[in-house]
Amino acid sequence: MDCLAHLGDLVTVGADGRAAGVAVIGGGYAGMAAAVALAGSGIGVTVFEAGKVLGGRARRVEYRGETIDNGQHILSGAYSEMQKLMARVGVPVESVSRIPLTLAMPPDFSLRAPRWIAPLHLAWALLTAKGLALSDRLAAIGFMQSLKRSNFRVGATETVASLLAAHHQPDKLIRYLWQPLTVSALNTPMDTASAQVFANVLRDTLASDRAASDLILPRRDLSGLFPDAAADWVAARGGCVHRGQRIKSVVVDNGKFQLATEAGGSTFNAVIVAIGPHQFESFSLPADCAVLPAFSYEPIVTIYLKFEQQVRLPLPMFGQVGGMAQWFFDRRQLAADAVASSRPDGLIAAVISASGAHEDLSQDALAARVLDELGRHTGPLPALAWHKVIIEKFATFACTPSIHTKRPGCLTATPGIFLAGDYTAGDYPATIEGAIRSGISAADHVSRYLSTTPS
Repeated sequence: MDCLAHLGDLVTVGADGRAAGVAVIGGGYAGMAAAVALAGSGIGVTVFEAGKVLGGRARRVEYRGETIDNGQHILSGAYSEMQKLMARVGVPVESVSRIPLTLAMPPDFSLRAPRWIAPLHLAWALLTAKGLALSDRLAAIGFMQSLKRSNFRVGATETVASLLAAHHQPDKLIRYLWQPLTVSALNTPMDTASAQVFANVLRDTLASDRAASDLILPRRDLSGLFPDAAADWVAARGGCVHRGQRIKSVVVDNGKFQLATEAGGSTFNAVIVAIGPHQFESFSLPADCAVLPAFSYEPIVTIYLKFEQQVRLPLPMFGQVGGMAQWFFDRRQLAADAVASSRPDGLIAAVISASGAHEDLSQDALAARVLDELGRHTGPLPALAWHKVIIEKFATFACTPSIHTKRPGCLTATPGIFLAGDYTAGDYPATIEGAIRSGISAADHVSRYLSTTPS
């Protein structure tokens, strides 16, 4: 079956009249991870993605001749499952740039870990960090040692702010290190962010082996970083990935599952629902199939600034404290080492994570504010050709202590229907790695379900 065929050519059942494999609803990172895991186990899989581009909330966007993303992402060396799947589906290693842990907030603060074994790399990074007093550095080391002694377990109701206060972390250390890490990783303000999830992140990055603390910077668009290659890999193994096809309903019929779209219907042996919880109301599922907690959400805003002439930032990425933008990225320096003329010249991305005062500004006013902040770091800038503000209102769930304990597993009340997504139960906040792990877990459950269910 040609996955790029007209949507009306969908086969409703297998050639022998039986349901055909497993349906995955959603072509984001969770859905494509599930599809790869299923196809790799020899299970027929069909992915239905409502959008024209794969990746979900981490996808490619075309604008004025430039390829950008709906959000600028930093990946972590601790993203082990993502790295395995990227290698499995043949994503070239040069698609990312890997550097030791580096945090730069010029001119006030900088930290860089050497390529030493753990934990010496982190100890040296903290002891040599610019902008911290010796007492600040020792307080950070003491905090990490205390977390390690407790096996990185903290109070279930504790917030990051209360955890740091309990460990007497100095204000400057919080401002330059712990707050940026919290907002970047959890996309939730410290006063409401789950301390346990934050501790999990520190456990698997700063307190793990040296490579786990590395920063992985994408050098290609987020759809090309995994989902597109995954779709090709799945198709090469007999699976199908349908873009631009929205599911209208899922109905249980004699132990099978009928999926209805505007193009027709298909019947499957099992279904993985790999969309965000805010999208569940967009189609009909069996009653009480998935009862989700009342999630609240935190946005991510990315402001693209395209200059008429080349602009080169002093670093591929750097942050700031006290401004509206939190991080700036030089898209040219991050681009793949292909032909120099094909790289984005004069394109800067600024990122604002979580809710805040920026939400009260118009997009034009926000772009003007961020442009002014960038100029404070660079000096005079060339004329601006255009700007593009991309707002993901549902970028992540608010990773609070109360919601973390209520995150659903991948099993639902309807046998044969499973959940996948970065909001499902796990150690991590809403990240690409969390999405991929959930997809793999859902695929494992599907495999076990199919092995015990008559076809």
